[in-house]
Amino acid sequence: MIRFAISALLMLTFSTGHAQSAVSKKVWACAANGDSVEDLFLVEWGNRSYVKLYEARIWGQYSVDDEEKRWDFGQGSQGAAAFSAILKPSGEVDYYDFRDVAPGQAIEPSYFYSCRLAQG
Repeated sequence: MIRFAISALLMLTFSTGHAQSAVSKKVWACAANGDSVEDLFLVEWGNRSYVKLYEARIWGQYSVDDEEKRWDFGQGSQGAAAFSAILKPSGEVDYYDFRDVAPGQAIEPSYFYSCRLAQG
């Protein structure tokens, strides 16, 4: 019985690790409009997706809505994300800063970025 449990646990461990490694990693390198320095990197890598801003790796939530990809990250008020980066199919990013926004207040993007697929 113990051998069966250990065997099942090992199978689960190896199959889960293999499934994660099968997810391809895509990295979008982005520069603010009017700038040539790529300082925002959006990493699309399954449940390990993250944002890299300058040298800081910031974990958050990654989602896909139709053709747009979205990263919500940073700690805002009441547990909400402080920032969002929405990548459009054109390679343009709308970057939102929610830190000084009242609940229910309409908001425009704080910055605009142009991105290229750097890996993947």
